[in-house]
Amino acid sequence: MSASRLNFDIYSCVRVYYRYADCNKCVNVCPTQAINIENDKIKVNFENCVECGACVGNCPTESYKLNGFDLVDFYVKFTDLDKNFISCKVDLPCLSALDENYLVSICIDKNSDLILDIGHCGQCQIGKQLDIIKRNTEKANYILEQAGLDYRVKLEDIKFEKEEKQENKRRSFLKMFAKQTAALAFWAVEDKLEQIVENTEEEEEKPYKNIVSEKVIPEKRKILYTALSKIDPTDKCFEVEKIEFSSDKWIDNSKCTNCSICYNVCPTGALTPDDSKLKVLFSPTLCIKCRICHDVCPEKCIHLEEKLYLEDFISGKYKVLAQHVMIPCSECLVPFSYKGDTTVCPRCRQLEDELRELLKIGD
Repeated sequence: MSASRLNFDIYSCVRVYYRYADCNKCVNVCPTQAINIENDKIKVNFENCVECGACVGNCPTESYKLNGFDLVDFYVKFTDLDKNFISCKVDLPCLSALDENYLVSICIDKNSDLILDIGHCGQCQIGKQLDIIKRNTEKANYILEQAGLDYRVKLEDIKFEKEEKQENKRRSFLKMFAKQTAALAFWAVEDKLEQIVENTEEEEEKPYKNIVSEKVIPEKRKILYTALSKIDPTDKCFEVEKIEFSSDKWIDNSKCTNCSICYNVCPTGALTPDDSKLKVLFSPTLCIKCRICHDVCPEKCIHLEEKLYLEDFISGKYKVLAQHVMIPCSECLVPFSYKGDTTVCPRCRQLEDELRELLKIGD
């Protein structure tokens, strides 16, 4: 069997930032179970991969690449075409590669409905992708509706066929597609991520990623941001529980200790400190709703807002989630976040409580 065209960059995966992260989108969209989670790490069986591209388009941090097909390049070229329908028989390996970021952006850029040709899905050998296509369509249409736009992503049974006769087998088509697209130019955007290594052995030889300083800003986030910035954001918002592309947050300042864990493990830099390290800042523009910050917070003081306002998303600005005054502990002299109630740090208070418990046991 020939080598897979799929590449996986483990150092862009959210599980590098937090191994127990709940994100498993690539696993859920893979039709052949080529992607699994073992020991809290993503494992890819490249022999089972059919190169549909679903993982490429649905991974929130774009950890996957498919040699010979680039989604950003496809997006730029398709928006220049005078057509508003996409078919797996000519445009891309599988429609499941287009998540809500691309679907919404294409509708806005073309200022029209977008038709997805699902006529071949029923006979497709990779099977379950129609459910993923429908789900991504629903997410995209919710965003378009809440943004006050009239156009929608629509699914139609077109069954588009190219003029030349094609084999009916899915894998045969994908192999043919690889030859046709091998010469695609990757010129769409600046500051592209470095080329991902082609096998896991090379990945293991790379130095471990510095999660504090090296953040991931997905290209599809730049595309969606640019598209939504064309819309008047006044009084437009999304219910956070109904969206996956971003969120808005708040922090209970009375509980936050300024431990810095949340923004150190944030994959995209949506959470960050200010220059003084006394404020925790947040930008919905960069958030991918991975919820890692919620999971790692020792005090569980990070919460989702009920709504994300479009104006906040397209502003690109950071807002203050928590603000601290640091003073030295009167017992151990280690600085801590002063809440106005005691000059003893939480650790010393905990030690005092433990000591009292021990004394009770002794009595």
